[in-house]
Amino acid sequence: MIWDRVGFGNTEYMIKDSLDSLSGIYKFEFCFVNMIDVERRLDAKDFSLLSVLSEKETEHLENLRIKKNKVQWVAGRYAVKSALFKYKLADPSCVDVLKGEDSAPYIVQYPDLCVSITHSSPYCIGIVAKNKIGVDLETIREPKESLIKHFYSSSEMDALERYKGTEEYSRKSMMYWTRKEAASKLVKMGMSLDFNELDTSNDMVWVNNQGIYFKTIMCNEFCVSIAFEDKWASLP
Repeated sequence: MIWDRVGFGNTEYMIKDSLDSLSGIYKFEFCFVNMIDVERRLDAKDFSLLSVLSEKETEHLENLRIKKNKVQWVAGRYAVKSALFKYKLADPSCVDVLKGEDSAPYIVQYPDLCVSITHSSPYCIGIVAKNKIGVDLETIREPKESLIKHFYSSSEMDALERYKGTEEYSRKSMMYWTRKEAASKLVKMGMSLDFNELDTSNDMVWVNNQGIYFKTIMCNEFCVSIAFEDKWASLP
């Protein structure tokens, strides 16, 4: 399903409002963060922001050298813990949101919950759910031809050909890309997933015998896709 909200107002409000509507239907909690605000507070050494981090998270932050990575790390932890707080009342400084061996984020104290984080300047989204889930946010832009040839399926490339030279080309390209990223996060495979074998031109795909369905939101210059586990799907 594609939820197209182009031109209906403030981008940040529209993304939040769309995610809020989906969260009630598909049973997940989320937090939407503006990283410009996080960067400002980080520069000011804002205690109310830094106190959210656990000892392990603070240690990781101190080892980061690039400012962009620091901002994304803090924004991701803040977003996930804010979403978690809607599930369970917990002291955020006592909760560790770390990266596993597969590079996927997880909550050490709540391993039964699924976590997904995405960044695209200036925004960050953190999601927490009881079922497998993946989210990706990207700025809508026209990708390089080499990226399309390497990562897109033949069906996706055929579909894109019809939109060459139009605004819809960039929108469709980013819809496919965000769906691929979201699916790879759900199955915790990252870039090891064969993206060119994954046809996201349909709202449902199969990955390793796992049924996955997508919801995509277009909000002005941004595209958000969420991948959900379909426990009841039967193999085609």
